[in-house]
Amino acid sequence: MFRVSTLSRLRSRFAVLAVGALVGAASLVTPGAYAGPVPVEESEGARREPEPAAPVDSRDRARTPVRPSTVEATGGLGNLYYELQLLQDEVRRLHGIVEEQNHRIERLTREHRERYIELDQRILELGQGRPVSDTPVNDGDPAGPVVPEVPAGPVEMTEREAYNAAISLVVQARPLPPEERRPVYQRAHGMFQDLIKEYPNGEFAANAFYWIGEIQLALEEPELARQAFVQVVLLYGEHPKVPDALYKLGEVYGVLGDMERAREYLERVIREHPTSTAAGLANAYLSELP
Repeated sequence: MFRVSTLSRLRSRFAVLAVGALVGAASLVTPGAYAGPVPVEESEGARREPEPAAPVDSRDRARTPVRPSTVEATGGLGNLYYELQLLQDEVRRLHGIVEEQNHRIERLTREHRERYIELDQRILELGQGRPVSDTPVNDGDPAGPVVPEVPAGPVEMTEREAYNAAISLVVQARPLPPEERRPVYQRAHGMFQDLIKEYPNGEFAANAFYWIGEIQLALEEPELARQAFVQVVLLYGEHPKVPDALYKLGEVYGVLGDMERAREYLERVIREHPTSTAAGLANAYLSELP
């Protein structure tokens, strides 16, 4: 029994020693087991060694895209400035064209108004039985035209007499200086209005509306002129003055800057009244429009 127990104790101690040896071996092996990855730590250290230079690389990389973007930004601003200069030049060019067209339209307006005034003056002379002069109506006394005396108070006149008196004022006002012309035109305007009130369906009512429009154009009131010419077209559709009123509506819309409506009326004159004097003037005016 003693031997068995002793043997058992020896075996136990041996087992303990064996276990201890194994544990010790394991403890010895453990550093060895991690000794292998040490180069990994060294490689990590090796990768960390150039880290002081890394900021230089990062700065270089940061600076690399900046240069093209800066150049592009500078080039973009330069292009925008150049395009702005081109646009400004184009605006100046168009402004010059508009001014030139406005001058041409004003010149045509004056010329056409003078033609119609002269035409009505010739008609007036024929109606009064006087010979028609071949010289322009505005070739008068060098000292200046004399405005006919028109009674201020109400006077019994026939429709023709009232019309002749009003148109005479228009003819005489044309060559006057601007400061003297306006009151004469205003007197003629009032006389035409009185004629329309007195003879709304008379022989000269359409002519009176037409000349009210001409007076408003001379006074630089194109919208009021437009309203007068429209009355001729709407109220007296079969009257011989309608082609002239249509032409004048085209002219007025040109003055107002509505070139589309101007073309509509000018083309309407040519289409509906191709043999009229107004159609020839409309063709000439159309060629002047931008």
